[in-house]
Amino acid sequence: MSSRLRILSIIVMTYMLAALCWWAVLLHRKNVEVFKLESKLLVERHLNDIGVPSVDITTLPEYAELKQNYESQTIMIASEAMVFGIVLILGIYFINRAFSRELAVAEKQKNFLLSITHELKSPLASINLILDTFVKRDLPPDRIKEFSKDALTESTRLDELFNKILLATRLGSTHQFAMQQTNISSIIEHTLQKIERVHTELTLTSDIQKSVICKVDESAMASVLHNLVENALKYTTDQPKVHITLAIRQARAVLSISDNGIGIAPNERQRIFEQFYRIGSEDTRTSKGTGLGLYIVKEIVTAHKGKIKVADNTEGGTTFEISLPVAN
Repeated sequence: MSSRLRILSIIVMTYMLAALCWWAVLLHRKNVEVFKLESKLLVERHLNDIGVPSVDITTLPEYAELKQNYESQTIMIASEAMVFGIVLILGIYFINRAFSRELAVAEKQKNFLLSITHELKSPLASINLILDTFVKRDLPPDRIKEFSKDALTESTRLDELFNKILLATRLGSTHQFAMQQTNISSIIEHTLQKIERVHTELTLTSDIQKSVICKVDESAMASVLHNLVENALKYTTDQPKVHITLAIRQARAVLSISDNGIGIAPNERQRIFEQFYRIGSEDTRTSKGTGLGLYIVKEIVTAHKGKIKVADNTEGGTTFEISLPVAN
C-alpha cells in the first residue's frame, strides 16, 4: 500500500512540475504579446498626435516605463516558476527519502520479530523437553542434576534476553544511570571472570591497567562488556579468542575488545549500532541475536560521554574501541 502511495505521489508531483513549466511558458508568451501590443498602441498614438509617418519608439519616455514593467513581470514569472519548481523537486526528494526510511524500519522490525521469535522459542523448547523428560522417565540423580543445570542455563538465557529488551526500551526514553566514580578496572576484571565461567570454549586474555577511575554506572559498563564479548562469540566459527585491554591515553580510559571472528565490512560499521539492525537477512542468518546488543552498547557509551569505534584487528576479526573520560 505504501509503495502505491509513493508512486502516486511522485506521479502527481511530476505532473504538477510539468504543468508548472507549461504555465510559465504560456504566461511568458502572453506577457510578450501584451508588451508588443502595448508598444504598437503607443507608436500609433504618437503618430496620430504628431502627424508624422514614423517614430522611434525607444525615444519615447512612456516606452521606458512600459519596458520596465515588461521586464519586471518576466522576472516575477521566472522567479515564481523557479520557487514552485524547487519546492516540488524537494517534495519528490523528501517523499523518496521518507519511503526509503520506512522500508528500512519495516525491514529491521521484521528481522527483529523473526529473531526474537527464534530466541524465545529455542530456550523454551529446551526447557519443555527437559520437563517432559522428568515427567515421563525415572532418571538417576546425576542425570536429573545434569538436566536441571541445562534448564537453568536456558532459563538464565531467557532472563538475559528479557532484560536486554527492557533495557533497550528504557534507553529509548528517559533512563537514568546511577553514575558514580568507580574503579572500572575492577568492574572489567570481575565481569571477565563471570564470562570465563559461562563460556568455557572461549580463550580470553587481557591486559588491564590497575585503578582506572571513571564516573560510570557499574551494571551498565558490565553490560557493555557482556554484549561485546557475546557479539564476538556469535561471529566466530572455531576456537573463539578475545583479547581485552584497558589503558589511560590522553586523560581518557580506552577499553579495547578484539576478536578473531569474521570481521565487519567498512560499509556496515556505522549501521551495526542501529536498533534492531543485523547484517544480512533474517531468513538465511544462522547466528543468534536480536539486533539490540550493539545498540545498547552505543547508547550506554554515549550516555557516559564516551565514544565507540570499530576497527580491523591486525590478526583478523574486529576490534571495538571505547574511550571514556577519566574522573578528575
